[in-house]
Amino acid sequence: MSSFDIMCLVTDVKSVFGVELKANDFVNHKTVGEMAQYIAESRK
Repeated sequence: MSSFDIMCLVTDVKSVFGVELKANDFVNHKTVGEMAQYIAESRK
């Protein structure tokens, strides 16, 4: 995944879920399930 792809995902997640991610979050949460859980926990 390129840095451009990650920045697009960061923008999309903020737009849809209201959660501001860092590019490093995609390194720390490698699966869709891990990322979904992280986003859900961040919304609380």
